[in-house]
Amino acid sequence: MAGSASAITVGALALFLLSGVFAALPAASAITTVQDSMPAGAGNGPANAPGFAPATLNVVIGVNNTVEWTNNDSPSHHNVASTSVPSGASAIASPDMAPGATFIYTFTVPGTYQIVCTYHSWMKMTVIVTGSSTTSTPEFPAAWLAVILFAVIAAVMVAAPRVKPGLAVKPN
Repeated sequence: MAGSASAITVGALALFLLSGVFAALPAASAITTVQDSMPAGAGNGPANAPGFAPATLNVVIGVNNTVEWTNNDSPSHHNVASTSVPSGASAIASPDMAPGATFIYTFTVPGTYQIVCTYHSWMKMTVIVTGSSTTSTPEFPAAWLAVILFAVIAAVMVAAPRVKPGLAVKPN
């Protein structure tokens, strides 16, 4: 009976520790969206250039390669349009963006993109897209090895009290 109670305690402790490890691990597909804005006053003239905030974005494919533009410039309408894209990339062309509207685009081709608002020629920005590194961390992160190790240790601790003493090797 005492062995059963200690096995339950050890099992509960192992589950508690494992739940903390799982909570601490990032989601494998967690991708961050980068925010960009057409700030208030951006459409009022070249004195408010570049008109996008920030005017330069650096993103990495597979990490933070989705950009969301928000028109925070009331009452002006804006858009997001590419004037230059890398070879193999598609042109970017948002619809008309009324105040408060957003436009989301996911970059999939590395290179430098030049962006403008076609309504306001002084509103320009650059998006620099970097490809994911070929020497990056593999999909199976080291943290999962720790999880597997904890699970094996917990299983051994739960099973150990049930092993018959007669099966153990006795010293001479």
